[in-house]
Amino acid sequence: MMNNKGKYIGLNQRIPFEVLDLAIQNYLDSDVVDKSKILQHMLIFTSGVNRANKASNYVVQILSRQESLLKKIKKSLKQSTFESLSNADRKALSLSLISLTYPITYDLLVALAQGFKVQTQINKKFINEKVMAIYGSNRTVDIAIDALLPMLIELSTIKRDKVSIYSLANRLAITNKFIQELIIYTDIKLSSTKSILVDDLGYRPWFTYFDLPQTNNYQYLVSKKDSAVGRGYLTL
Repeated sequence: MMNNKGKYIGLNQRIPFEVLDLAIQNYLDSDVVDKSKILQHMLIFTSGVNRANKASNYVVQILSRQESLLKKIKKSLKQSTFESLSNADRKALSLSLISLTYPITYDLLVALAQGFKVQTQINKKFINEKVMAIYGSNRTVDIAIDALLPMLIELSTIKRDKVSIYSLANRLAITNKFIQELIIYTDIKLSSTKSILVDDLGYRPWFTYFDLPQTNNYQYLVSKKDSAVGRGYLTL
């Protein structure tokens, strides 16, 4: 699904966090993407078989396209289980995987973060204008935004204060090392930068939604290099 600016959107329906979260857990347990099980679960949260089927296909796409990352998280957990991850870590994982599969999610969150820097509440008109400046002004983009906003609320990044008015939620407190690196990896990958200065982590829009512990130890998805100034930079 492309738009008139040639940018891939690919999403036009809400993906419930609970369905994606369980699908990730089942995949890590079995190494199998079970579409029928995903659909069965989706029907609890989505009205109509056609809509549930479409939303299930999005979950299948996420698991299939991010298979290498899921294999790495499974390896990183070692003796731990997926259930041992905090709710915040699991939401950040889902958010990162959705963003990597459907980058309009990342672009929407960056636009919101830029807005929240200057005001505490943002209306739907502002969101539409920011995202449509990147993806073009058409019905496909509008539908994608309408699908994503409830997902972002469910993933604890924003709150809906009243109809079409949104504010920033409390940051997701990240405790798992792999998830921490996945968040950084996602920003480097989707912002088209090759590296991020460690000193800039707190200022980049994507990190508005996360509370990351300070560390010098990167071992899964990003590596730290020395720089002439500051505390070095992170690269893939």
